[in-house]
Amino acid sequence: MEEGFVAFLLPLCIAVGLPIAIVLIISHNNKAKYEKKLSFLEKCVENGVEINPDLVGQGKKSLSSKAILKTMLLNRLAGGICSLLIGIGLFISSVTFYTKDLFLPGIALIAVGIGLLVWYFVGKKMLAEDIQAEQELLSKHEENK
Repeated sequence: MEEGFVAFLLPLCIAVGLPIAIVLIISHNNKAKYEKKLSFLEKCVENGVEINPDLVGQGKKSLSSKAILKTMLLNRLAGGICSLLIGIGLFISSVTFYTKDLFLPGIALIAVGIGLLVWYFVGKKMLAEDIQAEQELLSKHEENK
């Protein structure tokens, strides 16, 4: 009786408890970053230090953030290529070894890879002006250092 209860309870704890723990850890980390940034800005204001509004951005718009548009697009390209290659490998394995278990994940990864590649090329075309402006802003920021 007790073994059946433990066998039921363990997957339930993993399926429910683990995502809740991950969300709590991430939200706590984001809150700590926000409070650290806020205390830094408060000390700057208290000491009369002039703050550049361009550097006090939120999230991806900040110059100090590593997630600039060009990097974001290149991450999508890399993810698309990896997903496509893994999907093709799974698809070929399923056809070669006559296993149905690898067929659907292979097709799904191929679809995700194609979607990410399309997203990269469309985004590259749509964001060309923004990427150029961001590069100029970053080069000006580097010159001022």
